[in-house]
Amino acid sequence: MADTSLFYTLHPITRVLLALALLMLASTTTSTAYGLIVLLIACLSVRAIDKQWDRVGRSFGLLRWFIIPIILLHLCFSPGQLMLPGWALPFTWEGLQLGLQLSVHLAALFFAAIVMFLALRRSEWIQLLLLLPFFSSSAITYLVMMAPLRSSVGELLQAFRSRWQLRRSWQQLPVMLVSTFSTALALAEVQSQQLWLRWPSSADSQFHATSQAAASSLTVNLLCLSVAVSGLGVAWQM
Repeated sequence: MADTSLFYTLHPITRVLLALALLMLASTTTSTAYGLIVLLIACLSVRAIDKQWDRVGRSFGLLRWFIIPIILLHLCFSPGQLMLPGWALPFTWEGLQLGLQLSVHLAALFFAAIVMFLALRRSEWIQLLLLLPFFSSSAITYLVMMAPLRSSVGELLQAFRSRWQLRRSWQQLPVMLVSTFSTALALAEVQSQQLWLRWPSSADSQFHATSQAAASSLTVNLLCLSVAVSGLGVAWQM
């Protein structure tokens, strides 16, 4: 689990500043080489936090649906020197360069944003959300329901995927979707009833409590904080 990572022994402010520095570097980098470096750092950061490569692999699988069209469109429609003059396809070297540059920039931003969201634990994000002025105390109910519903709906979606792989019938797809949505609504109703009956008396204090002190030493926190501030300064100067 990500919560057991040594990254979370740092103070929350230090974690946020480190992630923010990486995100700003990814946003301001215009060179493909620097973008690849930031992308590598972001991927390794996600790997270090999660202690596995699953999230990195899934993210690249999702990014391919954006990267491939970007490269193809710039290959075909960017003016410049033709890569294959004898072919009907108007691929240009300038289009390839621009497509790769934009793809690397997008991937670096995407993974830096993942690091930003992983910078805080789920409970810390909830505490932060409840501090916002437009969040009322009634939002606690929905935040508490997120964890059990995420597990139940995840199992439901996995069952839907298995049924679809077995049948592969487009005629049955609308019926299967409606059935899945109905089951999800029924699960939400059951979860809300159970939450109402077993509502913890300390729920408010649980989410409004301040974060505990970081387990790491002051030296480590100050060192990481200096790295974060340096990264923010470099991004500001770029």
